[in-house]
Amino acid sequence: MPFKWKRSYTFACRDKTGVHMSMENRLSRATLALAAGLSIWALALGAAQAQTFEVKQNMPVESSFVRYLPADIKSRGTINAATTDANAPWSFVDQKSGAPQGVDVDLVNDAAKRLGLTVNWSVIQFTAGIPGVQSGRYDLYVSAMADTKKREDVVNFIAYSQEGSGVIVPKGNPKNIKTMNDLCGKHVAIVTGSLFPAIIDDLNKKCSAPVTVSETADQAAPYLAVASGQADATMNTYGVSNYALKTATEGIQTQLELSPVTRFAPANQGIAFSKTSTDLMAALAGSMQAMKEDGSYQKIMDKWNVGDGAMDQFLLNAPLF
Repeated sequence: MPFKWKRSYTFACRDKTGVHMSMENRLSRATLALAAGLSIWALALGAAQAQTFEVKQNMPVESSFVRYLPADIKSRGTINAATTDANAPWSFVDQKSGAPQGVDVDLVNDAAKRLGLTVNWSVIQFTAGIPGVQSGRYDLYVSAMADTKKREDVVNFIAYSQEGSGVIVPKGNPKNIKTMNDLCGKHVAIVTGSLFPAIIDDLNKKCSAPVTVSETADQAAPYLAVASGQADATMNTYGVSNYALKTATEGIQTQLELSPVTRFAPANQGIAFSKTSTDLMAALAGSMQAMKEDGSYQKIMDKWNVGDGAMDQFLLNAPLF
């Protein structure tokens, strides 16, 4: 009698309870188990990336915050930081080495070193700083940037120094600009994304002849505009202007000076971090606090002649306006 193949069949086995299961059921259970495993893995990964440090407004920094250094950053061994040229003494590019230098660079390098990290620096336009931090391209951005309420809508800050702003004019102050009101009817060149558009908007509410404004993303362009006569004045961080104009031995900065306009727009300068990087921010802030306590912070500030802008207490998210 010839052998006949059965057209239908089932595979069966017993589970741990002794109940017979079809192969289809076993595969279904295996699939569910795999999915559950992947879900647990995803949750664990999310937990590892979750931030444990909660930022509060005007929060005093403690050196013990170094304990929040994220494991992935510690393992990586580096921080990706960005800054902007032409903001000496806070941040600028050394013409010989091509490397970033200044107060900001020294502070971040020293704080990172104390955490066992090195810093990879990128030099970018000022307007790209906050977007670069938000996107995760950079862990932090620092370059004489004011910690403001508006900026805190999208990033967090370590407030690490205090500054104000000044008005820069051609050598000899030919337009006799001595007060903010003297800018009415004048042409002022400023950097896009800075505090100055809003300041000029407020000034124009009082001016009979409005201030004419030109904006550029290039930090050095407003200086050139004033030196060449294309603009009557520009505005910049007071410390930046004071350092640049006093130390210049050649170039357009030798053709400029700080006007007698009283220093304005006092601000806490901040190091910007993504809202999703609170642990890293806390750790770096803690390291900077340790620098303050052992005198290293003040030495760096004094080295660059901005010691009078040293903070009595480092703060997180401490805008003055």
